[in-house]
Amino acid sequence: MAWRSSGTNNTEMVDKLKRFGVITSEHVEGAFRRVDRKFFVPAGNDTLAHSDQPLKEGNVHISAPHIYGSAIEALDLVPGSCTSFLNVGSGTGYVSAIVADILGPNSLNYGVELHDDVIGHCKASLAKWRGASINENGNISTVNFFDDDTPDIHIIKGNGLNILKSEGESVVGYDRIYIGAAVDSTELTNISKLLSPGGILVGPVDDELVKVIRTGVVAQGLEDDTGSDDAASLSGLGADFTSQLLSGVRFAPLVMLPVIYTVIPSNVWSPSIRRFYPDEHRCASMALLMCSNSAIVQPLSRVPTPDERFNAAAMLPKSIWLEILSYTHRRWFAPEQNETDILKRRLMEERAKTAKAERARQEAEARCLAAERERAVYRLLARRWQSRLNALLSQRHESEQGESEQYQHQAAEDLINLLDAGTGQNNNSNAVMVQISDRSSLAELRSIIRGRDINSEDEEDSASEVEDGVIDMEEDHSIEEEIDEGEEGNANEDEDLLEFLADANESVTSGRNRNNSVVMEDVNDLVATGQRNADQPRTVSISSYDL
Repeated sequence: MAWRSSGTNNTEMVDKLKRFGVITSEHVEGAFRRVDRKFFVPAGNDTLAHSDQPLKEGNVHISAPHIYGSAIEALDLVPGSCTSFLNVGSGTGYVSAIVADILGPNSLNYGVELHDDVIGHCKASLAKWRGASINENGNISTVNFFDDDTPDIHIIKGNGLNILKSEGESVVGYDRIYIGAAVDSTELTNISKLLSPGGILVGPVDDELVKVIRTGVVAQGLEDDTGSDDAASLSGLGADFTSQLLSGVRFAPLVMLPVIYTVIPSNVWSPSIRRFYPDEHRCASMALLMCSNSAIVQPLSRVPTPDERFNAAAMLPKSIWLEILSYTHRRWFAPEQNETDILKRRLMEERAKTAKAERARQEAEARCLAAERERAVYRLLARRWQSRLNALLSQRHESEQGESEQYQHQAAEDLINLLDAGTGQNNNSNAVMVQISDRSSLAELRSIIRGRDINSEDEEDSASEVEDGVIDMEEDHSIEEEIDEGEEGNANEDEDLLEFLADANESVTSGRNRNNSVVMEDVNDLVATGQRNADQPRTVSISSYDL
């Protein structure tokens, strides 16, 4: 999957992330399609915006898309929930935008970043992605989007390694945490304390992408059944955490200096922001406010029975309850969950994932079976085409071989006739000039002449006509024996042939120039007559290529 999800545009990039199994959830796929990566890449990298590779310009750095896809899938985000999300080392804001798109307007979205230039790039990128206004309040920059479907994103200048657990929103913890730079085991332990019970953290630890789940305080008897040993061996976490290794990664380390103690401010409850609070808190606050508007007056004549008593909220005005609720946090009315409840919830989630994985496995097996059938069909077709191709090649080879044998047979006859004519005219003034450069040409000449299917009678006639012994042809069985004699016999025959040619060359006129090319004039007439007239000179030179 890794490094193979590049595209020419955002749609093609997301299609490949889905094809290679990086993205499996529909809500994650939809968020990646709605949040275009081109708005968040560092300046000057627009042409590489949809390439599956990390990009960096100064302090601004964005990871490869497949890394973000794996991390966001591991966060197990619930669309439309009032989940709180913390992005430690928020960088360009790409992950914060995708998470905000998935969680919807009822969620809380915080990012902590150290460098001013990165914060400026993040705010500008978020504003380009979806129209927004920027509100500055000290070291907190709030991106207020114009549409009602996207929650505000709060960018806080600070050091993610020094977030105070005892103040602000960190008191109740965060439901989801993503770490955008590499940390070691000790730093992971400190950041994981910011998780609320049941929360999930995903981030790079050394060279591994790790998923950490906080299950709450685990009882002593259940310690061995929660996978805490694996968590402790992997990242040094306590017994109330479980961890899972996702993949191998390579991230730049989270900056340790300067040390800036960072407080993430919590929201002060008011009716206008009650949508950011969990369902338990919204239901409880609504009940209190409704009771405060009650017009029923408690009777004072007698002490009411337990069944006749009313909620104390009816005895207080609404303004007092508004002040009281402003001191509550998001989980004030949430029932306390023990480790058993958390584990039961995680078990149900894992069962749902297992069922989904089983369906995916069955679909994959069906695709593999179809692919195997298709491969068998293609293999059968390939064998049939190979058989046809071999037949065609065989026919073509036989045809070419027949033409080659015919050509070589004709060349051999012409050469023999030419040599016969040259031998008979040694004493004439117009002699035959033959130049052969090396013994390899002679060996080729011998193989061509001997390879012809000439009957034994023609061989005996040729041997009688060439008295110098250049071509000493015997019967077919004697020819085979001479071929098997080896290199020594071939060398002797080459010497004999060279001696004959040397004798022939002595009769050539000394004024004629030697030529390596083949000049054959009126060969057909020469072969037909077998001799030349004195007043018609002919010049013949032979090379190995023409033979």
